[in-house]
Amino acid sequence: MIQNIHQILIELQGISLWMAISFAILYLLRLVYLFLFTGRILFRKKKENETTTPVSLFYTVRNEGERLKENLVPVLSLNGSEFEVIVVNNCSQDNSFEVLGMLKGRSDRLKISTLYQEIRFSTKMAQNLALKAAKYDWVLPVPISYKEAKQDWLSGITNAINDKNSVVINYCTMNYKNSFVNFLCRIENFLSFSKSVGYIQNNLPFVYFEENVAFRKKKYFELGGHAFKINEPYADLELVINQFITKKETTVLFHPETSIKKTDELIWNDYLDILKKNLRIEKHLSSKLRIFLTVDDLTKLLFPVLTTVIYIFLFDLWPLITSLLFVMFVSRLFIIKIALNRLNERKIFISSLVYDLIIPYFKLFYRWFFNNRRHKMRWKMKV
Repeated sequence: MIQNIHQILIELQGISLWMAISFAILYLLRLVYLFLFTGRILFRKKKENETTTPVSLFYTVRNEGERLKENLVPVLSLNGSEFEVIVVNNCSQDNSFEVLGMLKGRSDRLKISTLYQEIRFSTKMAQNLALKAAKYDWVLPVPISYKEAKQDWLSGITNAINDKNSVVINYCTMNYKNSFVNFLCRIENFLSFSKSVGYIQNNLPFVYFEENVAFRKKKYFELGGHAFKINEPYADLELVINQFITKKETTVLFHPETSIKKTDELIWNDYLDILKKNLRIEKHLSSKLRIFLTVDDLTKLLFPVLTTVIYIFLFDLWPLITSLLFVMFVSRLFIIKIALNRLNERKIFISSLVYDLIIPYFKLFYRWFFNNRRHKMRWKMKV
């Protein structure tokens, strides 16, 4: 069989030869991204310092009275780490102010700030207030939907902070619920986090999410905060972090102790918002990074199509093509399985692989639809 395949390859000419060469190039590119980017997450080692660093946790909330009462108490009760909690009440119209007042009376760790007037980009303004109020050098944005705060989470992060790093990245996703949208969001978060970590390891650092990412406060103010990205409606602190993040000064904690899981009730628009946010974040990255991301996306789109074409028009090569695909498939499954186990993420094993094969086509359509819609909205505003 090997001799037959070798003879077929030698005899290839014209368009058949170009198809084979194109397949080989795409296959090698996908292997590079698989092993040198995605696969490098497996070599993350758990590192801790002997000392902890104080940190300012901050929340920006709107109409979250019930969740403030339920979710903030466990955080304020944590022991073993030096920290403060800052809550910016962003124009709430429920009982958030009263709940915060009650909690303030119970804990001297809690600081409260308030935005009283509804303005554009109020989330960015609320974050700016929180960072100005923070007394510690390190800050950590936390979602109010994080319910089960444990000491391992906070101490794991504060133990990872040292004099050499400026960013400490941790996993953030949703609690498992029997919902298709929840299922999609968890897969997208897992794959986005894995992608970001792989790029960081290759000295092309960026983040897709701000939540549960600790960073030095001074870096934010050195860049002028949100000033230059204030008009971006779909992303907030990610845009600032991506301006100063470097591989050398970044620590990635790839384990469940420092991960957080949110309890949001999700709808279809929440999933689409994640896609929008990721698209806009990529839009603001450096040219070099965008080139690598574009090649990644294009090869994901073209490889299945070309593989199908090869099977149809060069069917005699099916043993070779099948063997190559088997190697890639098993390697991808192995990487996903190890990564999911390290994050204690469940029930998205095979589905993550299937999703990663299908979603590039949906994202291509959604990118076109989203950009076209934004263009029409700008045109209407000018008119």
